[in-house]
Amino acid sequence: MDQHSIPRQITTFEFKLIGFLTVKQFIYLLIFIVSGIIVYYIFPIPYLNILAGLMVGLIGVALAFVPVNDRPLEVWIRNLFKRLISPTQYFYKKNNKPLYFLQDMTFSSNPSQITTHLDSQKKLSNYLSTKNSQSTNNKKQNINNLIQDTFAIFVGKKPKQNQPVANFQQPVSNFSYGPKHPFLTGSVKNKKNTPLTDILIYIKQEENSPPLRILKTNSHGIFATFNPLTLGDYLFQIKDPSNHYFFDTMKIKIEENNNQPIEIISKELI
Repeated sequence: MDQHSIPRQITTFEFKLIGFLTVKQFIYLLIFIVSGIIVYYIFPIPYLNILAGLMVGLIGVALAFVPVNDRPLEVWIRNLFKRLISPTQYFYKKNNKPLYFLQDMTFSSNPSQITTHLDSQKKLSNYLSTKNSQSTNNKKQNINNLIQDTFAIFVGKKPKQNQPVANFQQPVSNFSYGPKHPFLTGSVKNKKNTPLTDILIYIKQEENSPPLRILKTNSHGIFATFNPLTLGDYLFQIKDPSNHYFFDTMKIKIEENNNQPIEIISKELI
Protein backbone atom coordinates (compact mmCIF):
# COMPACT_ATOMS: atom_id res chain seq x y z
CA MET A 1 0.00 0.00 0.00
CA ASP A 2 1.17 3.51 -0.81
CA GLN A 3 1.86 5.78 2.12
CA HIS A 4 -0.30 8.86 2.33
CA SER A 5 1.19 12.19 3.17
CA ILE A 6 0.58 13.70 6.59
CA PRO A 7 -2.43 16.09 6.61
CA ARG A 8 -1.37 19.69 6.94
CA GLN A 9 -3.03 23.03 7.42
CA ILE A 10 -3.65 24.27 3.88
CA THR A 11 -6.18 27.04 4.50
CA THR A 12 -3.46 29.39 5.77
CA PHE A 13 -0.73 28.26 3.37
CA GLU A 14 1.58 31.03 2.17
CA PHE A 15 4.26 30.92 -0.49
CA LYS A 16 7.90 31.59 0.43
CA LEU A 17 8.71 34.52 -1.80
CA ILE A 18 11.77 35.94 0.01
CA GLY A 19 14.28 33.11 0.36
CA PHE A 20 12.91 30.69 2.94
CA LEU A 21 10.61 33.39 4.38
CA THR A 22 7.08 34.31 3.51
CA VAL A 23 6.06 37.92 3.10
CA LYS A 24 4.46 38.03 6.56
CA GLN A 25 7.52 36.51 8.26
CA PHE A 26 9.82 38.95 6.51
CA ILE A 27 7.67 41.91 7.60
CA TYR A 28 7.63 40.69 11.23
CA LEU A 29 11.41 40.31 11.30
CA LEU A 30 11.99 43.64 9.61
CA ILE A 31 9.68 45.59 11.93
CA PHE A 32 10.80 44.04 15.23
CA ILE A 33 14.53 43.94 14.45
CA VAL A 34 14.46 47.62 13.49
CA SER A 35 12.39 48.34 16.62
CA GLY A 36 14.95 46.45 18.74
CA ILE A 37 17.81 48.54 17.29
CA ILE A 38 15.86 51.74 18.01
CA VAL A 39 15.19 50.61 21.60
CA TYR A 40 18.91 49.80 22.00
CA TYR A 41 19.93 53.34 21.07
CA ILE A 42 17.09 55.04 23.00
CA PHE A 43 17.90 53.51 26.42
CA PRO A 44 21.07 55.13 27.83
CA ILE A 45 21.52 52.53 30.57
CA PRO A 46 24.11 49.92 29.60
CA TYR A 47 23.14 46.25 29.62
CA LEU A 48 19.50 47.27 30.02
CA ASN A 49 19.37 48.60 26.46
CA ILE A 50 20.87 45.33 25.17
CA LEU A 51 18.28 43.29 27.08
CA ALA A 52 15.38 45.46 25.88
CA GLY A 53 16.55 45.34 22.27
CA LEU A 54 16.96 41.55 22.36
CA MET A 55 13.48 41.12 23.85
CA VAL A 56 11.87 43.22 21.10
CA GLY A 57 13.77 41.30 18.44
CA LEU A 58 12.86 37.92 19.94
CA ILE A 59 9.18 38.89 19.85
CA GLY A 60 9.46 39.30 16.10
CA VAL A 61 11.27 35.96 15.75
CA ALA A 62 8.55 34.24 17.81
CA LEU A 63 5.76 35.77 15.72
CA ALA A 64 7.51 34.71 12.53
CA PHE A 65 8.75 31.19 13.32
CA VAL A 66 6.93 29.79 16.40
CA PRO A 67 3.62 28.01 15.58
CA VAL A 68 1.57 26.33 18.32
CA ASN A 69 -0.64 23.47 17.12
CA ASP A 70 -0.11 24.58 13.51
CA ARG A 71 -1.28 28.08 14.38
CA PRO A 72 0.97 31.15 14.38
CA LEU A 73 1.58 32.98 17.63
CA GLU A 74 -0.31 36.02 16.36
CA VAL A 75 -3.53 33.98 16.17
CA TRP A 76 -3.19 32.98 19.83
CA ILE A 77 -2.49 36.57 20.89
CA ARG A 78 -5.46 37.86 18.88
CA ASN A 79 -7.80 35.25 20.36
CA LEU A 80 -6.53 36.08 23.86
CA PHE A 81 -7.38 39.76 23.46
CA LYS A 82 -10.80 38.90 22.03
CA ARG A 83 -11.55 36.64 24.99
CA LEU A 84 -10.40 39.25 27.52
CA ILE A 85 -12.48 42.00 25.94
CA SER A 86 -15.62 40.04 25.09
CA PRO A 87 -18.34 39.71 27.80
CA THR A 88 -18.63 36.50 29.81
CA GLN A 89 -22.40 36.62 30.37
CA TYR A 90 -25.18 37.06 27.86
CA PHE A 91 -28.79 37.96 28.58
CA TYR A 92 -31.67 37.24 26.28
CA LYS A 93 -34.09 40.08 25.65
CA LYS A 94 -37.08 39.53 23.47
CA ASN A 95 -37.57 42.46 21.12
CA ASN A 96 -39.67 40.76 18.50
CA LYS A 97 -42.67 42.81 17.53
CA PRO A 98 -46.04 41.04 17.27
CA LEU A 99 -47.30 40.11 13.86
CA TYR A 100 -49.38 42.76 12.15
CA PHE A 101 -52.49 40.58 11.84
CA LEU A 102 -52.44 39.82 15.59
CA GLN A 103 -52.15 43.38 16.86
CA ASP A 104 -55.85 44.29 16.73
CA MET A 105 -57.19 40.93 17.90
CA THR A 106 -58.93 40.61 21.29
CA PHE A 107 -59.74 37.41 23.16
CA SER A 108 -62.87 37.21 25.29
CA SER A 109 -63.20 34.54 27.97
CA ASN A 110 -66.47 32.91 28.91
CA PRO A 111 -67.08 33.24 32.70
CA SER A 112 -69.27 30.15 32.82
CA GLN A 113 -66.53 27.97 31.35
CA ILE A 114 -64.00 29.28 33.86
CA THR A 115 -66.37 28.63 36.77
CA THR A 116 -67.13 25.11 35.54
CA HIS A 117 -63.44 24.35 35.18
CA LEU A 118 -62.65 25.57 38.71
CA ASP A 119 -65.55 23.59 40.21
CA SER A 120 -64.54 20.39 38.47
CA GLN A 121 -60.93 20.82 39.55
CA LYS A 122 -62.00 21.36 43.17
CA LYS A 123 -64.30 18.32 43.13
CA LEU A 124 -61.54 16.16 41.67
CA SER A 125 -59.04 17.20 44.35
CA ASN A 126 -61.60 16.55 47.12
CA TYR A 127 -62.43 13.13 45.69
CA LEU A 128 -58.78 12.11 45.46
CA SER A 129 -58.00 13.26 49.01
CA THR A 130 -61.07 11.43 50.41
CA LYS A 131 -60.23 8.25 48.52
CA ASN A 132 -56.62 8.26 49.72
CA SER A 133 -57.65 8.81 53.36
CA GLN A 134 -60.26 6.02 53.19
CA SER A 135 -57.81 3.55 51.66
CA THR A 136 -55.21 4.42 54.31
CA ASN A 137 -57.73 3.95 57.13
CA ASN A 138 -58.86 0.61 55.69
CA LYS A 139 -55.29 -0.63 55.51
CA LYS A 140 -54.60 0.41 59.09
CA GLN A 141 -57.83 -1.26 60.26
CA ASN A 142 -56.93 -4.49 58.46
CA ILE A 143 -53.46 -4.52 60.02
CA ASN A 144 -54.87 -3.87 63.50
CA ASN A 145 -57.45 -6.64 63.09
CA LEU A 146 -54.75 -9.01 61.91
CA ILE A 147 -52.54 -8.24 64.92
CA GLN A 148 -55.46 -8.61 67.33
CA ASP A 149 -56.43 -11.97 65.82
CA THR A 150 -52.87 -13.20 66.09
CA PHE A 151 -52.61 -12.11 69.72
CA ALA A 152 -55.94 -13.81 70.39
CA ILE A 153 -54.50 -17.06 69.02
CA PHE A 154 -51.51 -16.78 71.38
CA VAL A 155 -53.71 -15.91 74.35
CA GLY A 156 -55.97 -18.86 73.58
CA LYS A 157 -59.28 -17.18 72.78
CA LYS A 158 -61.67 -19.29 70.76
CA PRO A 159 -63.84 -17.91 67.98
CA LYS A 160 -67.54 -17.57 68.57
CA GLN A 161 -69.69 -20.49 67.45
CA ASN A 162 -73.06 -19.66 65.97
CA GLN A 163 -74.31 -23.27 65.85
CA PRO A 164 -75.95 -24.75 68.97
CA VAL A 165 -73.70 -26.98 70.99
CA ALA A 166 -75.08 -30.04 72.76
CA ASN A 167 -74.57 -30.10 76.51
CA PHE A 168 -72.93 -33.28 77.73
CA GLN A 169 -72.41 -33.94 81.37
CA GLN A 170 -68.75 -34.45 82.12
CA PRO A 171 -67.28 -35.69 85.33
CA VAL A 172 -66.13 -32.97 87.65
CA SER A 173 -62.40 -32.95 88.25
CA ASN A 174 -60.21 -30.95 90.54
CA PHE A 175 -57.88 -29.86 87.70
CA SER A 176 -58.60 -26.74 85.61
CA TYR A 177 -57.56 -26.84 81.97
CA GLY A 178 -57.52 -23.11 81.21
CA PRO A 179 -55.84 -21.51 78.21
CA LYS A 180 -52.09 -21.14 78.51
CA HIS A 181 -51.09 -17.48 78.30
CA PRO A 182 -47.74 -16.50 76.75
CA PHE A 183 -45.25 -15.14 79.24
CA LEU A 184 -43.83 -12.56 76.80
CA THR A 185 -45.03 -11.35 73.39
CA GLY A 186 -43.94 -8.71 70.91
CA SER A 187 -43.83 -7.69 67.27
CA VAL A 188 -41.08 -6.63 64.85
CA LYS A 189 -41.77 -4.01 62.18
CA ASN A 190 -39.91 -1.68 59.87
CA LYS A 191 -40.29 2.09 59.68
CA LYS A 192 -43.33 1.69 57.43
CA ASN A 193 -45.11 -0.43 60.08
CA THR A 194 -44.81 -3.53 57.90
CA PRO A 195 -44.47 -6.76 59.93
CA LEU A 196 -41.13 -8.54 59.41
CA THR A 197 -41.00 -12.32 59.22
CA ASP A 198 -38.23 -14.77 60.19
CA ILE A 199 -36.48 -12.28 62.48
CA LEU A 200 -34.43 -13.89 65.27
CA ILE A 201 -34.61 -12.49 68.83
CA TYR A 202 -31.82 -13.52 71.23
CA ILE A 203 -32.63 -12.99 74.93
CA LYS A 204 -29.49 -12.76 77.09
CA GLN A 205 -28.62 -11.67 80.59
CA GLU A 206 -25.30 -10.16 79.48
CA GLU A 207 -23.81 -9.27 76.12
CA ASN A 208 -21.24 -12.09 76.04
CA SER A 209 -23.38 -14.68 77.82
CA PRO A 210 -25.14 -17.50 75.92
CA PRO A 211 -28.74 -16.81 74.93
CA LEU A 212 -31.46 -17.97 77.30
CA ARG A 213 -34.16 -17.86 74.60
CA ILE A 214 -34.02 -17.71 70.82
CA LEU A 215 -37.34 -16.57 69.37
CA LYS A 216 -38.43 -16.18 65.76
CA THR A 217 -41.20 -14.03 64.30
CA ASN A 218 -44.03 -15.66 62.40
CA SER A 219 -45.60 -14.52 59.13
CA HIS A 220 -47.30 -11.65 60.99
CA GLY A 221 -44.08 -10.39 62.57
CA ILE A 222 -45.04 -11.60 66.08
CA PHE A 223 -42.90 -13.58 68.53
CA ALA A 224 -43.84 -15.11 71.88
CA THR A 225 -42.51 -17.37 74.61
CA PHE A 226 -44.55 -19.44 77.07
CA ASN A 227 -41.66 -20.39 79.33
CA PRO A 228 -41.25 -17.87 82.14
CA LEU A 229 -38.00 -16.06 82.85
CA THR A 230 -36.63 -14.92 86.15
CA LEU A 231 -37.41 -11.31 86.95
CA GLY A 232 -34.75 -8.77 86.01
CA ASP A 233 -33.16 -6.91 83.12
CA TYR A 234 -32.42 -8.75 79.87
CA LEU A 235 -30.69 -7.85 76.62
CA PHE A 236 -32.69 -8.37 73.41
CA GLN A 237 -30.47 -8.81 70.35
CA ILE A 238 -32.46 -8.77 67.11
CA LYS A 239 -30.90 -10.14 63.92
CA ASP A 240 -32.14 -10.52 60.37
CA PRO A 241 -30.70 -13.64 58.68
CA SER A 242 -31.05 -11.99 55.26
CA ASN A 243 -29.22 -8.81 56.46
CA HIS A 244 -31.88 -6.54 55.01
CA TYR A 245 -32.81 -4.91 58.31
CA PHE A 246 -30.72 -3.78 61.27
CA PHE A 247 -31.67 -3.34 64.92
CA ASP A 248 -30.20 -1.92 68.10
CA THR A 249 -29.63 -4.06 71.16
CA MET A 250 -32.46 -3.38 73.63
CA LYS A 251 -32.41 -3.64 77.41
CA ILE A 252 -35.85 -4.63 78.73
CA LYS A 253 -36.97 -5.27 82.27
CA ILE A 254 -38.93 -8.51 82.64
CA GLU A 255 -41.63 -8.48 85.31
CA GLU A 256 -44.06 -11.06 86.57
CA ASN A 257 -46.91 -9.77 84.41
CA ASN A 258 -45.86 -8.61 80.92
CA ASN A 259 -49.22 -7.71 79.47
CA GLN A 260 -47.90 -4.96 77.20
CA PRO A 261 -46.43 -6.42 73.97
CA ILE A 262 -42.91 -5.35 73.03
CA GLU A 263 -42.72 -3.37 69.78
CA ILE A 264 -39.40 -3.41 67.91
CA ILE A 265 -38.76 -1.08 64.96
CA SER A 266 -35.87 -1.53 62.54
CA LYS A 267 -33.42 1.28 61.80
CA GLU A 268 -32.81 0.78 58.07
CA LEU A 269 -31.86 3.94 56.13
CA ILE A 270 -34.21 3.39 53.15
